[in-house]
Amino acid sequence: MTPPITPPKPDIKRAPASSDVVSLVRLSLKDEFVEGSGKGTPSKKSLTWEETLPQPLRKQYWILGSSSSEHEEFGRGVWSIVFRAIETQDLQSSQPLTPPTSPVNGSSRLSTSGLLAIKKPARRDAYKILRHEARILTYLHSFDQAAAYLVPFHGYDASRSSLVFDAVPLNLDTHSATAAASARADFSTKTMFDPVTGVQNWQSLAQQLITGLAFLHSRGCIHGDIKPANILLRPGGTGSSQSFTPLYCDFSSTVIEFDHASQNAGQQQITALTPDFTSPELFSSLVGTSNAVATAASDVYALGVTLLVAATGESPYAGVQLEMQKLSMAREGKVLEFAGRGSQGTRIMRGRGVERCLKGALEKGVEERWGIKKWMEEVEQVVGSWS
Repeated sequence: MTPPITPPKPDIKRAPASSDVVSLVRLSLKDEFVEGSGKGTPSKKSLTWEETLPQPLRKQYWILGSSSSEHEEFGRGVWSIVFRAIETQDLQSSQPLTPPTSPVNGSSRLSTSGLLAIKKPARRDAYKILRHEARILTYLHSFDQAAAYLVPFHGYDASRSSLVFDAVPLNLDTHSATAAASARADFSTKTMFDPVTGVQNWQSLAQQLITGLAFLHSRGCIHGDIKPANILLRPGGTGSSQSFTPLYCDFSSTVIEFDHASQNAGQQQITALTPDFTSPELFSSLVGTSNAVATAASDVYALGVTLLVAATGESPYAGVQLEMQKLSMAREGKVLEFAGRGSQGTRIMRGRGVERCLKGALEKGVEERWGIKKWMEEVEQVVGSWS
């Protein structure tokens, strides 16, 4: 059976996107997380996959909304719904309490602090998937480096089969689209060849996300569903007052390469996909079978398309009306060519910075496609001689 297709535009109720472009600190692209480099040493608290169990939640929270049928949402996907919540603290007892799902009127015993995101299963067969995601996040967050690349994870609420995170309301999909709209409204021949998010901002975004992917792969983690909607932007980067830091989220499609138990049980096949960001080889392996498995190479391709969208502010298949036509185009593996025909095609012209940074990551053939180490090296070289 072909896995369900992730809705390309989920019903997401997010905080308004800033019209300011992303301004992020440039990281040195060293081999810190590349497998075999001997760097990126795990901290003392790091876990092996075999010993990892989902981290239990030690916070209390209220899901915002007047009733369970009117809870406020951040967004939803194939497997889950993400709700807005606030952390609560019991002022009269240090003992953990089961949190209510909505505020109690007139209560003087509770105070509230940070905004949280509560990821709850959207269907019965999602319970197992979310618990597995909690295990993956517990494993990854046992390494100190995770804090720089992943949305903070507070634990698994077993009583509600829910994952609890810091709330990061803005995603790269919304932000890039907003930047593209601003670029169209204030069109200039001086910037028509630049990424819609600005040259330096796009460079920093690319470098941080590629370095973050190198970290994931060095821990045996294949994300499996990289796309702009799964890149959240946290305010407070080292640039201007409007800067952001990109963070990976949604590990419900993730594969752990040394998870032999799941491999033997056939549980690492793709459970959902988004056609715009799916590599040609995954499409090919899905023909007549459901045994397709995400790989490091398919992650590289998906991130390449994600950064392409961050440069243009639109899907490489924008304007295509029929879903079957889009699927056919995505299978061809000519994503740069198709994107170049779009309304923002000048921003990814051949020989210019964006195209030079992405062309090797978007090769149709796996053998020709850049590995993560090669990609890091190429991007650093291009950034040093951007034109």
